[in-house]
Amino acid sequence: MPSAKEIEKDDDGYPRMTKEYLRRLCRDQKLYETPYLNDVLYLHFKGFGRIENLEEYTGLKCVWLESNGIRRIEGLESQTELRCLFLHHNLLNRIENLEPLQELSTLNISNNSIAKVENIGCLSKLTTLQMAHNRLKTAEDVRELLACPSISVLDVSHNQIEDVQVVDVLSQMPELRVLTLTGNPVIKKVRYYRKMLICRLVSLHCCSPVIGCLHDHLICCECILVCVMS
Repeated sequence: MPSAKEIEKDDDGYPRMTKEYLRRLCRDQKLYETPYLNDVLYLHFKGFGRIENLEEYTGLKCVWLESNGIRRIEGLESQTELRCLFLHHNLLNRIENLEPLQELSTLNISNNSIAKVENIGCLSKLTTLQMAHNRLKTAEDVRELLACPSISVLDVSHNQIEDVQVVDVLSQMPELRVLTLTGNPVIKKVRYYRKMLICRLVSLHCCSPVIGCLHDHLICCECILVCVMS
């Protein structure tokens, strides 16, 4: 690892993701020093304030960038093969610049300061979106989820969601199988919250809290059948 004196820093005092730093990191982690041969980069807990100088790492399938000081999603134009992007525990306040990531299937942006789901309609293969511990509040804040119908696993726990119309948005997600809403005020506003969600979201397999979910699903299905038969 480069010593503290060798690490170049930006104007705000964050370590910079320079080409030389990245090469040394790859060598220390027993990865390839030739950038394009790497399919994974472990860049977490490094204190980076910005994503940069990844142009030569064109073969990446997975990038770990959590627990840094990253303020924007940027610098990923060359990562067209990327499948998994981990950006949780950073300083992000919006979702942006994801258009080049056409193969992305997993995006973790939990523990940031994002107030709205946006700019994910370009991710046609996204199946898992983790956005726990952000600043989502209303149905409008999450409506962009409908622009990405491939999402099957969604975690928006511990946000500030209190708008009951969020249920209407979620019920229109055709592939949603696993939903985590724990820690949001809306749970206390919706009567029989889990049973109602399971009835409304016909494709849902698990809904937080998970315990008893299958049992509830069977009860709801039985109720629906009785209504149809009566």
